[in-house]
Amino acid sequence: MVKVVEDIFGIATNPFTKQAQVIRRYTMTNTNRLSVAIIQLGATIQSIQVPDAYHQLSDVVLGFDDVAGYTKYRNYHFGCTIGRVSDVVGNGEFIMDERRVIVSKNFGQKHQINGGFVGFDQVIWDLEMKRPDGVTLRHVSPDGHEGYPGTLKVLLHFTINDDNRFFIQMEATTNQTTPVNISNHIIFNLAGQSTGIKGIFDHQINIEAMETMETSNADGLPTGRFKNVNDSVYDIRLPVFMGDRVRQFEQKPVKGYDVCFALDKEFDSIRTRYVGRFLHPDSGRFMEIFSNQPCVKFTTGNCFPQEPLGEPPILGKRCTRYWQHCGFSLQLLNYPDAVNQPDFPRIFINPGEHYFHETIYHFGVQESWKCCADPEELEALGEEPLRKPKPV
Repeated sequence: MVKVVEDIFGIATNPFTKQAQVIRRYTMTNTNRLSVAIIQLGATIQSIQVPDAYHQLSDVVLGFDDVAGYTKYRNYHFGCTIGRVSDVVGNGEFIMDERRVIVSKNFGQKHQINGGFVGFDQVIWDLEMKRPDGVTLRHVSPDGHEGYPGTLKVLLHFTINDDNRFFIQMEATTNQTTPVNISNHIIFNLAGQSTGIKGIFDHQINIEAMETMETSNADGLPTGRFKNVNDSVYDIRLPVFMGDRVRQFEQKPVKGYDVCFALDKEFDSIRTRYVGRFLHPDSGRFMEIFSNQPCVKFTTGNCFPQEPLGEPPILGKRCTRYWQHCGFSLQLLNYPDAVNQPDFPRIFINPGEHYFHETIYHFGVQESWKCCADPEELEALGEEPLRKPKPV
């Protein structure tokens, strides 16, 4: 049985009315103590609490305890919903119905990134309904906003069940032909949001993809071609340790993963498929991902401040300092810049058509190796002593 609790998270300025508005938080909790908290600002996943192999809860999502944090660090898109078109629109324009559409250019005054200056991540979403197992949020994006044609009506359904599955379902309809590519940008650390780079590097990671999307060296725009992952750091079809792979980037311009994996170039949006699995062995927490989207953008916090360079950290929940590589994101979406790539799956919807995006995160626990280890062996390895389980 799922319980939904509502409280006030803070106050923010509505980007459309310029008036102060109360931001509410909706927390869903199941019988296994898995909980997911959503705030109206940016339709943001503010927290996901997951028990570990010792029955102890930890928040596995990076973010903030107040509105000010999400406002100050909005360019990092912590946990928020991104749209109307996620990622990049090359040169801030595209051809649609034999006419050129020019959208706002918020990336180097040349391209558009993540929906423009006021994307879905900055919108204060309305509550459409409270559900027995979650909430539905609503936003109506007006015709011409950030340059996009048509009034787009969007519904976001956030639900959980007692099988520890967290569902994100996105729907949209329009009164004019328009591109739609909505996604969510949760930044995870299954060891717990405060464990930093050590917790991240201990993860075992696996994404079932044979190709990555090729980008140009200049602006990082898609070329329309794909690269096979064989014999490269991008081949994670079998589980590998995150730290081992990220360290292989150290002598290159890229300091970690920032890549779009091709999951399905044929793109059957009806079928929800397995994407991959992430495991933190010490805590036993794992997360399996399923989606009907053809692409997953996998990043490892490369753009976060670098402690060795003396850069000031991002101050997150409970005053946690977020540095480079302290979290990873899995952004399920259609291919970036698909509006300008005729061979990519189509992202335009027409009046009468229905956009539907589904992503499912399945959380679970497998027995940690420490549960079975001899205490003296743990001490010899410099590991923490075994914790006593808390009552479930």
